[in-house]
Amino acid sequence: MFFKVLIIIFGIYFLGKWILRSIFSYFVGGASKNINAQMRQQEEMLRKKKKKEGEVTVHYQPKADKTFGKEEGDYVDFEEVK
Repeated sequence: MFFKVLIIIFGIYFLGKWILRSIFSYFVGGASKNINAQMRQQEEMLRKKKKKEGEVTVHYQPKADKTFGKEEGDYVDFEEVK
């Protein structure tokens, strides 16, 4: 009786270990394939974007106008004190 229980416990342990390992490798393997595909896509995009020698690109962002509303304060004229 005692040996039957031990054999069943070891059987469940090893079977559970094998099943969990299989499930884990399935999910991790799918995720790694997605990551590899994204990395390949990024590398292809970088190759396509390479500039020719001597080509210059300027990225310009216009500065936003600084406007103040009536709620933000009043203009105080400066007077020099002697």
